[in-house]
Amino acid sequence: MFKRRSASVLAAAAITTALGLVPVGTAQAAPQAACVWQKTAWELPTGTNDAVLYGSDGNRYGVGIAGTMSTTFPYGIKNGLATLWDNGKPVLRLSSSTTVADVNSSGLIVGTDYVNGTYTAVKVSSTGTKTALPSNPAWNGSNAKVINNAGDIAGVASIGTKNVVVVWPASAPGTYRELPVPSNYIPAVDDIDEQGRIVGITNAGGFVIDLNSQWHTLAAQGTNGTGSPNAIRDGRIVGSIHSDTAYSEAEWDSQGRLVRTITNGAIEARAIGGNGTVGGLAFVNSSPRSVLWSNGVVSDSLSATSQFFQITAISTDEKKLIGNDAGYPSSYTCS
Repeated sequence: MFKRRSASVLAAAAITTALGLVPVGTAQAAPQAACVWQKTAWELPTGTNDAVLYGSDGNRYGVGIAGTMSTTFPYGIKNGLATLWDNGKPVLRLSSSTTVADVNSSGLIVGTDYVNGTYTAVKVSSTGTKTALPSNPAWNGSNAKVINNAGDIAGVASIGTKNVVVVWPASAPGTYRELPVPSNYIPAVDDIDEQGRIVGITNAGGFVIDLNSQWHTLAAQGTNGTGSPNAIRDGRIVGSIHSDTAYSEAEWDSQGRLVRTITNGAIEARAIGGNGTVGGLAFVNSSPRSVLWSNGVVSDSLSATSQFFQITAISTDEKKLIGNDAGYPSSYTCS
């Protein structure tokens, strides 16, 4: 459903001074009913003190990893286990062999497990029943990365030195489709919309696979620009274009054609609401923080939210924002 990225934020912060980026928000959307955002910090499993959200259905469920933050090098979460949250409460913890990536509105989780010496794409019910997804005996391994509310799952499998995008369609249980990937490309899948379009990134830049299983490279501006998608909803793709010297929020259509870019401090888009509002990161007073855009301009600077909050998903009615907030998942609800 909805995905995330954080590495680019650190990179963008590192170049902000050198590029002389100015705060975002000089252009504003037309006035609309303002939200008063009420925060809910999600609970952490007993015995843990840190968590990272990887995917969410945008409303009820979220999946990620929870464990104990290391206070010495190497820093990061120690003894982390894949975790499912339901309305902000941890309801399921999986074995250490299982990694999770996404969840849909039915609480169906997708990820990867180490089965008989092979990394294998799996789905897991909200009660913990784990099922390996169908596979080709020629595969060296597979992973499941995204799922939509219909239950369509997409990921990547390796065959020798080649990687292919794989779809496990909900309409044909027990089957899979291998989708063609351009030669010498190494794909990673980032999101799938309700109709089944898939977006991701390769060593050569971003892509979208349309409803006819046709591959399209995401258009980019500039001689060194590279398009990088984070989310797709109803064929509308959002993410970023970055080069050696600049970052910008970017939006594409279902064929990979560039619709618009937002500069003036914008870093990247990460999620789309049901009414088309885009959430992402921008420099505000020289610090990266979450904002909302409508039709290419800032509609909500989210000044009342935590400066550390980073959006992972926006609900269909756009009344809820879900994401990560300095060591734990959290959500903000519009009132």
